[in-house]
Amino acid sequence: IASYYSKMACEEGFLGLTFTNSGALMVPTFGILPMIGSNPIACAMPAKPHDFLFDASTTVVTHGKLELYKKLDKPLPSGWAIDQDGKISHDAALTIDNIKAEKGGGVLPLGGETECLGGHKGYGYGMLTEIFTSIISLGMTSNHCLKDNVDGCCHGFIVIDPKIFGDAKMIKDHLSNFLQELRDSPKAKNNQRIYTHGEKEINAMEDRLANGIMVNKSTMDELYNICEDLNIDYKGYFGFDFSK
Repeated sequence: IASYYSKMACEEGFLGLTFTNSGALMVPTFGILPMIGSNPIACAMPAKPHDFLFDASTTVVTHGKLELYKKLDKPLPSGWAIDQDGKISHDAALTIDNIKAEKGGGVLPLGGETECLGGHKGYGYGMLTEIFTSIISLGMTSNHCLKDNVDGCCHGFIVIDPKIFGDAKMIKDHLSNFLQELRDSPKAKNNQRIYTHGEKEINAMEDRLANGIMVNKSTMDELYNICEDLNIDYKGYFGFDFSK
């Protein structure tokens, strides 16, 4: 959702940056206790034929991906998370429980568990988000968010007008040309296409609008329970009664 706000600026011809911290999920490099959230960074800038749109967490995966693997009863891939002893965890349910109970163990920063593949860089990106959200606002850092029924998550927004640097159209064209050069650059073996950031999302949106969204049964069951709790007509809302 961070990119939604960056895109608001982009649609007005500006460069938009969005940051948000979240409940602690990421273990710092060489640590075992989650101290930093998934802490996404989003950036959007006008370009042709598609705007540049980057939106990513600073952890290997988000909490939502853990929940999906738990629902599907699938083992976590190596390199996503560690357990309370600092060993690689393949158990989604255990990882989620450990994060919630603060027993140790959590999701790894981008780059993984060591400095060899750059885990310290993902850790640093997570800290950049903390600085642009909780630190400069004197708000709650990730390790204090979402506790005792208090949300406390902090957000940061930066909007830059390209005109302060020069001709806005020339800057847009400059970015557009580079993005096209990226797409046209040589492909690795057995690969037919290089994507620029935002293209996959645009393609996915077109597909979902045409063909709908596939949702697993566990999620539909959760939605059914929410509708029951809020006294919402489930069949009227979704157009069919999935409970039967």
